Amino acid sequence: YVDNVSRPGYFLHVVHHSNYWGNYEPMDGGPSPKHCMELMEKENAKVKEIEGKYRALMDKNNIAGDFICLRGKDTWHDIIQHQERMNAIMIVMGTRGQNSLRRTFMGSVSDSVVHHAHCPVLVCCHPKEKQ
Repeated sequence: YVDNVSRPGYFLHVVHHSNYWGNYEPMDGGPSPKHCMELMEKENAKVKEIEGKYRALMDKNNIAGDFICLRGKDTWHDIIQHQERMNAIMIVMGTRGQNSLRRTFMGSVSDSVVHHAHCPVLVCCHPKEKQ
């Protein structure tokens, strides 16, 4: 982003999509409400850690921006809705690099965003390490 996309006057929205807990109901043999609360607290701590990492990177690189945590059922849909609300000119996102078989059966957030977004989408992945 810093080397290839960022321009003076741009505002970066770092969006993290977290686990959705909205319609969770304990089932027979499932986690207790106390355990669910512990899982949510653990997730919230993880989000705070991620937020700190990205805020530090923005500060280090003099990038104006904010950090937003979204929670919802459909990650790709939430990302597109946020882009539309912010009137963002581009979505830059990472990919986990799932293989094609898994992506076919499980779907891919980046594939869905690319196919449904009404703005350019840049999907980045880490280069594979040579063995």
